[in-house]
Amino acid sequence: MNIQYLFTNNKGRDFVCGDIHGCFDLLEEKLAEVDFDPFSDRLFSVGDTIDRGADSEQALHYFEKKWFYCVRGNHEQMFLDWITEESPVFRNDAFRFHIHNGGLWVADFLGIHIQKLADDMQQEGHITQKYPALRLWADAIKKLPYAIEIKSKDQRIGIIHAEIPDTVRWTSLESELHKTNILYSILFSRKFIQNQKLKNYQIQGVDAIYCGHTVLKKPITKGNVHYIDTGAYARKTLTLIELT
Repeated sequence: MNIQYLFTNNKGRDFVCGDIHGCFDLLEEKLAEVDFDPFSDRLFSVGDTIDRGADSEQALHYFEKKWFYCVRGNHEQMFLDWITEESPVFRNDAFRFHIHNGGLWVADFLGIHIQKLADDMQQEGHITQKYPALRLWADAIKKLPYAIEIKSKDQRIGIIHAEIPDTVRWTSLESELHKTNILYSILFSRKFIQNQKLKNYQIQGVDAIYCGHTVLKKPITKGNVHYIDTGAYARKTLTLIELT
């Protein structure tokens, strides 16, 4: 699914958190602070649950939790790119890109040396044939939507990883996701957050959007877009916000 559509939680509360990056200890602390109830509350993640932090493999367990909802971030996509690539040439490039950006933990997850894994990138065929455990990650990441919409009778809230071009309406996003530039923007863009002169970055067709990707000292809002990545792995600060 490209976009996951949900209604407001009538049984409990909804929360959204910034990029976790393997720092699930920080997440657990934040959930404890708000007395999170897994039987009634829901948690939404803006993606990048893996890489750079100490416990990236915990993400696989969180993906299975019924109260945890996550969009696909660029780090999940980087991992998926080499897991599913059959060509040794393209797979090796994707693998090195992921490793350079925090993916070294994958070798530990598989119980092998990183050089052995790098050597295996040169072999023909899918890497999951040699390492079946990677299929768990491939299957889990493929299920992650690019966006989540939470709707009530009064408002519509969107959750993505990075940014949407301001020329795209939220209500038409799903029909635009086949375009390479839109997919790149939703996973990698920092165009609008880094534009100091831009004060009102507004996406039409949605009341509020929550996203991550760019590490900030504190959450920033531009127009109706809320940037909430405060650097769990770099600054040991994870932002958790209750959606009202």
